[in-house]
Amino acid sequence: MTTPTHASPFDTLEDAFEALCAEPRPLALEAGAVAGLPRRPIPLTELRAILLHPSTGYRVRNAAIAVLLERARSDGGRWTVGLAGVLVFGLRRATSALCDVCPEKAADIEAETLVGLLEGIAKTDPRRSSRLAARLIWLARERAKGLVAKELAQVGRPGRRPASEVPARPYGHPDLVLAEAVDQGVIDAADAALIAETRLGDMSLAQAASALGLAAESVRHRRRRAEAKVVAWLGGPPMPRRAKAPDGDSKGGSDGEPGNCGEPGNSAVRFRASTPYLGAEGRPEALRDSDRRPAACQPPTDTRR
Repeated sequence: MTTPTHASPFDTLEDAFEALCAEPRPLALEAGAVAGLPRRPIPLTELRAILLHPSTGYRVRNAAIAVLLERARSDGGRWTVGLAGVLVFGLRRATSALCDVCPEKAADIEAETLVGLLEGIAKTDPRRSSRLAARLIWLARERAKGLVAKELAQVGRPGRRPASEVPARPYGHPDLVLAEAVDQGVIDAADAALIAETRLGDMSLAQAASALGLAAESVRHRRRRAEAKVVAWLGGPPMPRRAKAPDGDSKGGSDGEPGNCGEPGNSAVRFRASTPYLGAEGRPEALRDSDRRPAACQPPTDTRR
């Protein structure tokens, strides 16, 4: 089996991670290091599978990441690679939309994400932070977003012979709008993460409430207040009062608010781009084919890019 000539940074990370966890002396979590996990040495490849399984509780996941983070901060080296390898699936998911924006810069985006992860490891205290995995991935993605913003700004500069053309997608993409709102002090990073994960990502409001250790209604009000600040900052009209929420919550708007930052006609949707990496929701079906990339550019079905 030949090694690809141009392996991406994430692929190289996974290769290094698997090599560190290979027999006969795999990099492993010590027996009894985390309550709720098997009381034996656990190779980090197995630990990653356990942490990703739905049956593993939030407290166990956070405690395991805290142990890996502590080792990475104190010992560095292979433990830093081990922590990054455990988080690599989340890193891929967090940066997939950014790589779709600038596919020719995908390797640079992944490399910048890993730099952001290293910076996040250095400034995240495992004893005081909750949602450690989400925080580390958020910090890594923020670093990559800066690179994408610079690339889009470069593309948008007038050339020697300026001509009218469609702005480079994703003009006004919600992720970039949220990042700018954080930079401007409109909302904090935690509220931006809540909006991004529950409106644009796959996390339901109930899951977010469980991760934060709060009641679902409290998290719903927190998200609504943050969204109202963003809408006001963008110059839109006040958000309408929501109808009485039925039991439960779904990302499609069962709480009386539109899913994914609104349906057509809501002021909050005016900064959302019609792009394939948001699933083309709200895009007229007749125009969706023009958004799809050629078959050769489709993402692979396995975990590697």
